Amino acid sequence: MLVVNHLIEQLRNSAKYNKSVQVEPAAILWTDIDRQWQSAMPYIKQQLPELIELGEYKPEEHTGPAIWVKCAIAGVLEECLLPQDKTPIIYLPGVGRKDLRAIEQCPETLKPLAELQYRGCWWAYNSAGRDWSVGSFLSNPKVGIELDLAKDKKTQDAILKVLPDLLETPVSSLKGKKLEAEDFYSIVLDDPAKDILGWLNSPDEKKAQWQGSKWDIFVESCLSQFGFSPDADAVNAVLLRLCDADGEWQAVWERFEDTASNLPQLVEKLKVLQPEGLAIVKPENYLSENELDEEKIEAIFKSVSDKNVTELKTAFSQAWNTQQSRKEWLWYRLDLSPWLSILEEIIAVFEFTDIAFNGSTPESMADNYTQRFWQADAAVLRVMAKAKNIHQQELIATVLGVIYTPWLEQTTLNFQQLVRQKGYPGDNQVKQSTANYTVGSQVVFFVDGLRFDTAKLLQQKLDKCGIKVDLETQWSALPSLTATAKAAVTPLADMLIGLEGNDDFIPVLAESQSAFKSDQLRKLLQQKGWQYLDGLETGEPNGFAWVQTGDLDNLGHAQQRKMPQYIEQVLDDVVARICGLLESGWNKIKIVTDHGWLWVPNGLPKGELYKSLGKNRQRRCAILKDNVQHDGLVVPWHWNPNVSIAMAPGISSYVAGDYYNHGGLSLQECLTPVLNINR
Repeated sequence: MLVVNHLIEQLRNSAKYNKSVQVEPAAILWTDIDRQWQSAMPYIKQQLPELIELGEYKPEEHTGPAIWVKCAIAGVLEECLLPQDKTPIIYLPGVGRKDLRAIEQCPETLKPLAELQYRGCWWAYNSAGRDWSVGSFLSNPKVGIELDLAKDKKTQDAILKVLPDLLETPVSSLKGKKLEAEDFYSIVLDDPAKDILGWLNSPDEKKAQWQGSKWDIFVESCLSQFGFSPDADAVNAVLLRLCDADGEWQAVWERFEDTASNLPQLVEKLKVLQPEGLAIVKPENYLSENELDEEKIEAIFKSVSDKNVTELKTAFSQAWNTQQSRKEWLWYRLDLSPWLSILEEIIAVFEFTDIAFNGSTPESMADNYTQRFWQADAAVLRVMAKAKNIHQQELIATVLGVIYTPWLEQTTLNFQQLVRQKGYPGDNQVKQSTANYTVGSQVVFFVDGLRFDTAKLLQQKLDKCGIKVDLETQWSALPSLTATAKAAVTPLADMLIGLEGNDDFIPVLAESQSAFKSDQLRKLLQQKGWQYLDGLETGEPNGFAWVQTGDLDNLGHAQQRKMPQYIEQVLDDVVARICGLLESGWNKIKIVTDHGWLWVPNGLPKGELYKSLGKNRQRRCAILKDNVQHDGLVVPWHWNPNVSIAMAPGISSYVAGDYYNHGGLSLQECLTPVLNINR
């Protein structure tokens, strides 16, 4: 890790906040009354696109007066667009924290920024609000990097003189010794590998920056140690030496591997650099070779139309065996091997869809699914989530249509046949589950459309936060529609019944026989003694509470084939909400859902159900009219067994045009997760 990487991490961490009780800070205020960091700002801004500096109006340098800074963080300046996913950082040279706090005495040039001390946060040395000096940051054991610095003035002056170069230095090379002035001057004079890479990244900029003795030292070092003169005409030849990594260039290449993410212009130049000669000693060092291999994988995806599953498996397996070693290449770590990453997930899809599995009962088939075959669905979502553009989406969907869709169809038909023979095992289990909402200091946390494989991903995310999760399953109420199945997992389930004349899948309140609608949920829960926690409310951490966050179902209906690209974002919100509830004192959280869903990369096929048979024809199910005989699969409605529901066969839909939907009878729709968390 470079010194600048640690600086970036600490700056961004200063904006962390408790989402349960706080709002996101409007900006991070970085005061520097002595202007110690200012000499390195051009380099720091390259690494922190969200950083803007108070100063003269120079928008191309992310610098401007206070009013301009306010407009920039508000996102209204086309000339200075900041990343939306990062908290803006405002660097204030020559300004101390006290200057902003004393608003009445605050200079007119600063007053527009004064209110940000209440909406933003500080990057400050301690609770007293001292500025982070460069020396204190380098030596601090908690926030800094705990370097052993000599305290004499010569050393402190040397640190500031070499600061831009110091930020590009690996932390490991500074540890384990007492650092004095000479050690810092040696960073400028004795690190030719870093200087060569900086020059290759931006030759003109570095030459202008190093005018004087530094440039002369650099030229002399290049000639004496590496045999080249750093002229603009020499860049291509030097790039070839870098990639060949022969002799003294091996150390330069190793440094490049450590710092490539901070050298974007150099990486861009390597995309078009071609090796010389027929024999390439180190193809892994050439980005152009990586690009050629990426094109080979893409070509396989483009050749799907005339191949069956067996032929595709052979082609993809051969490509994986040949190219999987590229995972060790630098370019993979820089996310410059997207097709290799996609290929890896396609191989996983082949592995888990090799057979259309079955069982002796619906329960045994569910066991097979939770032990192994859920990974087919997970791999399919992962591979589509990796698509960078609509071109990749189309190619991936076409391949998955050959591999995954037939497997999903046959597996679903197998499950439906077992339900036809043995019956659906779910209704009693759902009723028993809601009857057990009796644990004190427990939140029942509802996530709409949390399928089993996405629950596995949620479990992994919570585990990374140190939160232990027990994952179980239960069957959805039928049909697996929100109107029916969500009501069945609420604490109000015992207050609901279904009318025989139902034509909308919605149960009614037994007492009034009025339809149970979502806007009644809060009121009825409160009447039953439950807290309904909206937004980021945490309530009183005792008794019972209901929370609902993370609407995967709406996401699927809205995004359809693009849904996989947004799942992680929804689950991250769920994790943040859970963390907030645990931090506020709740002891137990039970995560429940109403139903899963089908996601079919090439679209749900069209199924037929004559309008004369059904009263309410949803995508995957329909209420049969009274006294109608239907030769397809028919199941009773969860809320009233006298109401008959026709299920679409296999993965078909009674209405065409969807890639995502639910309401039918499949393991993906009906076998739902329950996650139990104990603080």
